[in-house]
Amino acid sequence: MAEEDVPLMLLGYLGPALDTTINGVGNLLWLLAEHPSQWALVHADPSLVRSAFLEALRLESPVQFFGRATTRDVDLGDGLVIPADSRVLLSYAAANRDPRHYPNPDRFDVRRNPTDTLSFGFGVHACAGRNLAMMEAESLFTALAKKVSTIELVGEPKRLVHNITRGLASLPVRIS
Repeated sequence: MAEEDVPLMLLGYLGPALDTTINGVGNLLWLLAEHPSQWALVHADPSLVRSAFLEALRLESPVQFFGRATTRDVDLGDGLVIPADSRVLLSYAAANRDPRHYPNPDRFDVRRNPTDTLSFGFGVHACAGRNLAMMEAESLFTALAKKVSTIELVGEPKRLVHNITRGLASLPVRIS
C-alpha cells in the first residue's frame, strides 16, 4: 500500500468502527437491562461476556444490511437464479434470526454463543475491526460483571434514526 493511501484507509476503519461498536455495546446494555435474568448469569460467570456480546450482535445487528454485486450467476435452487452483475441486499438482521439456524431466534440467550453471527460479515467481506470491537466490549462488560449486580431501565429507550446502523439515541439505565 502506498504511504499516502494509509490515512484514508485508517479513516475508513475508524468512522464505521466507532458507530458499530458504540451501537453494539449500547444494544447489549439495553438487552441486559430488559432481561435481568441474563445479566444475573453474566454477573455470576463473567466468562459469558463474549457470548453475550455476540448474542446481542445477532439479535440487534448494528449494521442491518449491506449491498453487494454478484460476480457470477448464483443458483438458489427451485429455479431461482440471481444473474451475474446483479445488485443484492444482504440482510444481516434477517439472517441472524433465521429459525433454520438459530432455535428460538427472537430469544436473547447469553449462553447461545453464536460465533457464526453475520454481524461482522463473512469471508472476504469480514469486518477487519471485529477483534478490536470484541476486545472493547469484553473489557467493558467483564469489568461491569465483576462490580455491577443490577442493570435496570429507568425510562424509555429511544432508537437512533439512521438509514444503515441500528442503535440507541438514549438509554436511561441505573447501574448498581
